[in-house]
Amino acid sequence: MTNTTLPSGASIAIIGAGIIGVSSAYELARKGYQVTIFDPEPPGEAGPSRANAGHIGASDIYPLSAPGIHWKALKMLMSRDGALKIPLGEALAQLPWFWRFLRTSRAIEFERATNALSYLCSRTLTDTKAMLEAAGLNDLLAQNGCLFLYDSEQSLNASQSGWVGKQAAGFASVEMDASEIARDVPGITDQYQHGVLSHQWAMVSEPLDVVRGLARAAESEGVSFVKSRVNSYATSKIDVKLETANGSYQHDAVIVAAGVGSAMFAKAGGDFLPIAAERGYNLTAPTPGVELDLPLVFADRGLVATQMTSGLRIGGWAEYASPNRPPNQHYFKSIARISQALFPKLNLEDASYWMGSRPSMPDSVPVISQSPNSDRVFYNCGHGHYGLTHAATSANILTDLIGGEPEGQKYQAYSITRFSDG
Repeated sequence: MTNTTLPSGASIAIIGAGIIGVSSAYELARKGYQVTIFDPEPPGEAGPSRANAGHIGASDIYPLSAPGIHWKALKMLMSRDGALKIPLGEALAQLPWFWRFLRTSRAIEFERATNALSYLCSRTLTDTKAMLEAAGLNDLLAQNGCLFLYDSEQSLNASQSGWVGKQAAGFASVEMDASEIARDVPGITDQYQHGVLSHQWAMVSEPLDVVRGLARAAESEGVSFVKSRVNSYATSKIDVKLETANGSYQHDAVIVAAGVGSAMFAKAGGDFLPIAAERGYNLTAPTPGVELDLPLVFADRGLVATQMTSGLRIGGWAEYASPNRPPNQHYFKSIARISQALFPKLNLEDASYWMGSRPSMPDSVPVISQSPNSDRVFYNCGHGHYGLTHAATSANILTDLIGGEPEGQKYQAYSITRFSDG
C-alpha cells in the first residue's frame, strides 16, 4: 500500500469527540481540512475526557510496565487499597493484554517505549500551550509543577533512578522535605515527609471546559459535529463511507479516535489494536475545606489530587475490566475513606463520584498512525492516562501524517504495525 497524501481542503471524518478527537479536528481545520466529528454524545461528555484529573504530565516519560512490575502488581492486587484492580470473573479475558504489558518491562521494549514517550513529552507543554492559546483558552492552563509524595524514605530512595533518568531527559525536579511539604500543602496529613517537585508539569482548571472550549474553537474554524454513532465504515480507493443511525456520509478519510471503542473499528478494518479499558475512579468535593496550589501525586497509592473549578478532585487507580461493567461502589467508598485520611479536615459533603474508562495500550504508547490496510484510515487513540497530556502533540503528529510531511517517517514508534504479530 502506498501512502496517500491528503491536501488541504480534503474532507475528513473523525470518530470520537473526546479530547483526542476534538484536538485533532481543531488542528486539522486550522490547516484547511474540512472536518466532521461523529459522536452520539456532546464533546467531552463520554469517556475519560469528562472528569479526569486535569494533569498535563509532561515529565512522565516511562511506560507503566517497568522492570519488576510483576512483583509490584501482585502486591497491589493483594491489597484492598492497592492501585491495581482486576475483577476475578474478567481476569482470563485480560491475559493476552497483560502478557503484552509484561513484555514491555523487558529491557529493549522498555527502552523503546520510553523513547517514544520521551519524544511526546518533550513537545507536550509547548504544543498544549500553543493550542490553547490559539483557541483562546490559555486562562484554563496553569504550570506550577506537581508534587510527588512518598509514604516513606525507602520509597523515595527506590524512585531515585527514575528521577535521574527524567533529569537526563531534560525534566527538572527538586526534593522537598517535611517542612516544605507542610508549607506548600497545608491540610495534608503530617505523614508525608518525603516528596519530589516535578517542574515540567501543568494542569487545567477543568478538563471538560477544555474539550468544550476546543469544540467551540473548532466550530469557528468550520468543523461540523454530527451527534450520531458510527456503526461501520467502508473504504475504497478514493473515499470512505460511514454508516450511522442518521444515514450515510462520504469523506476522503477517517480518523478513529473513539477511546476504548477504537479496537472495534480497527478490527472491522482488518487492523489489530490491543486497547484495554483501564477504569479510573474519583470523587470531587465541591466545598472541600482544603485548597491546593499545585497538583499532587501520591506515588505509592496510585492516587492524585487536583484543585478544579468544580472542587477538589481525588482519584486514580486502575481497574482492568469491561467498559460496560457497572462501577464498583466499594471503590468509591475506599477512595472517600483514603481521601479523608490524606486530608484530615476534608469536607466530602455533596461530593460527586465518577468512573471513566481510559483507553490503554500495553506499552503505554498511543497509536498515531495510518492503517496498513487502507491509506484512507488513520488512528489517534490509546493514550491511557495521558489523553489530555498528549492531545495537542498527537494532533500535530497526525496532521503531519495526513499531509505527507517529510518528517512523518520519524513517527514510526506510534505505528499500529508494531502489533502486527497479533
